[in-house]
Amino acid sequence: MEMKFVKRIVLEPSLHKCVETLAKQKYWGLVDEYVRRIRSEGINREMEMEIEALRSFLEDMDVGEYRRKTEELLERGEKVFLVLEISEDGSINVRVDHKKAD
Repeated sequence: MEMKFVKRIVLEPSLHKCVETLAKQKYWGLVDEYVRRIRSEGINREMEMEIEALRSFLEDMDVGEYRRKTEELLERGEKVFLVLEISEDGSINVRVDHKKAD
């Protein structure tokens, strides 16, 4: 049975900002926005899903290995994307996409 992904988070690292820095910035930005909006809008499951995916990436996965992979590709002049795909059941698939820079 094929896994259906319901949400995707794409981070584009550079030689000046690694995937860990970008993930932390995205995480804390979402947390801040969620806290500001929860009083007026109530619980937002989609935002909660993104926050949890980023938390899981930062705490449970080998961020150092993803950083190493992305930096190697960046040093070769490639354009790199770290993609976190969240499935219906909340599981997370992480992949590194890359292509030759224009």
